[in-house]
Amino acid sequence: MTLISESAFHALGLVDADDLAVRAELMSTITRIVKQRRLTDVEVGTLIDMDQPRVSALLRGKITKFSTAGLLKVLGDLGWDVEMRIVPAQSGKGRVHVLAA
Repeated sequence: MTLISESAFHALGLVDADDLAVRAELMSTITRIVKQRRLTDVEVGTLIDMDQPRVSALLRGKITKFSTAGLLKVLGDLGWDVEMRIVPAQSGKGRVHVLAA
């Protein structure tokens, strides 16, 4: 489990830290899946309908080139279900967590 509220993006005080941290975790998960399946960039591109330069940017962590929604679609295209759960915060402001299998 990654606790997004403790990310480097938060430590830097970035306004969009929550979104950047979520995208970073999604990209990390995608990269792990690709490595575990031993897929080439060409195979990944075919599965997710993306050209090679874009696949390369994805697997190299070029975070500004991808939206959260786009990364969620990539996970689906790679054969993974994505579930979201929204619950009341324990106290004060809520936190964002990404749980990856």
